[in-house]
Amino acid sequence: MQFYAAAGVVDRGAKPADYPFIRADAVLGAVFACIISLTIIIATISAVGGTGPLDSAAQAAEALKPVAGRNAELLFAVGLIGASALAGAVVPLSASYAIGEAASVERSVSRSFRDAPLFLGLFTAQIVLGATVAMTPVDVIQLLIGTVLQGLISPIVLVYLLVLTNRRCVLGQAANSPRYRIAATAVVVGVAAMSTILLVQTILSWFGLA
Repeated sequence: MQFYAAAGVVDRGAKPADYPFIRADAVLGAVFACIISLTIIIATISAVGGTGPLDSAAQAAEALKPVAGRNAELLFAVGLIGASALAGAVVPLSASYAIGEAASVERSVSRSFRDAPLFLGLFTAQIVLGATVAMTPVDVIQLLIGTVLQGLISPIVLVYLLVLTNRRCVLGQAANSPRYRIAATAVVVGVAAMSTILLVQTILSWFGLA
């Protein structure tokens, strides 16, 4: 998400005059996303709370039957497709942007394969790989739950971005003001703490300790 948001600003050709609007868009978008996430968590607890751990999409759909009735499977499938469509675009793009920036090559969704072969090639390959994995017997829900790499990467990426955005020698007048430094530091510390807790809990669950 961090790579996608930053690279998206560059890809749109934003100018310094647009920075206040971009910052407002980022802040409001983050707040709105958190509200949606909290709503999903609360609704899930209310609907399927107390049914025990859910290990698959089929179990999740089954747990919704007391609330959604016989259309529970269809409802869950539609929601899963919507979330997958969003992730299927954002996640590959984020990785392609990051690798493209590291390699200093052309990177833009508005370019052709001839102009940006590495960027669009990586993007296409990731979509094909994801679709291939989804078509195999692998339980993608368990695969998602077992992915703990984000618990290691998120704090590192956020701290790195915080250091960069605080440096006036890099961003000049666009660098974080003292107020934004305090707010951003608090957010980074909170996210890092939650990521660490998730990582520890996931690892302990592998050994039946959590």
